[in-house]
Amino acid sequence: LALLPLPGERNRQILVANHEYTDEVLMFRGYDAANPTKQQVEVAWAAHGLSAVVVEGDRRSGKLTVVPRHPLNRRVTATSEFEITGPAAGSDLLKTSADPTGTKVLGTLNNCSGGVTPWGTTLHGEENFNQYFAGASRATDKRYGIGTGASERKWERFDKRFDVAQEPNESHRFGYVVELDPYDPSSAPRKHTALGRFKHEGATVRLTRDGRPVVYSGDDERF
Repeated sequence: LALLPLPGERNRQILVANHEYTDEVLMFRGYDAANPTKQQVEVAWAAHGLSAVVVEGDRRSGKLTVVPRHPLNRRVTATSEFEITGPAAGSDLLKTSADPTGTKVLGTLNNCSGGVTPWGTTLHGEENFNQYFAGASRATDKRYGIGTGASERKWERFDKRFDVAQEPNESHRFGYVVELDPYDPSSAPRKHTALGRFKHEGATVRLTRDGRPVVYSGDDERF
């Protein structure tokens, strides 16, 4: 969660937030976890991800009010397009039937903590992405906690990319640090493979005295 300056707009800032995961039992009356509907799953896809929202502050109370229909207001969801950058971009292990280039991926999942960069963007750690995938058979998938059977959320029933048996590389496209430019709503967020693939618990940046960025991140995998 970050508040960024908005030059030229008095008392206004950009609020950037992670939407880490959903709790469908609280979202839907009579929710059946064993048999979610397509509509419920699509709502969950839309509820995951990131938000950038312009807010206006009241100097007396400190209250922040959303500025509706501001051009910088933006939602990034489980179906938004992301760019894959860094040394793994284009790898055969990241190529899928929907993306034979291995450089574009839909969505970001389980965004936990993050950070603000010195150049004004925000970072977001993809944490426990394993829970969204089903049908694992490889040791590497099991190491990340992807089960051999159905997933807890059953998303694979409505999109084959969440079924590792059908799309074995899709899960490889999650578990990165995501960078968002909240000042450019037309830009595609980026997944930085140079920062490693694991269950990122945050990503905080500082500059060294000679101007190099250093990123601190923790791994939230069990043990």
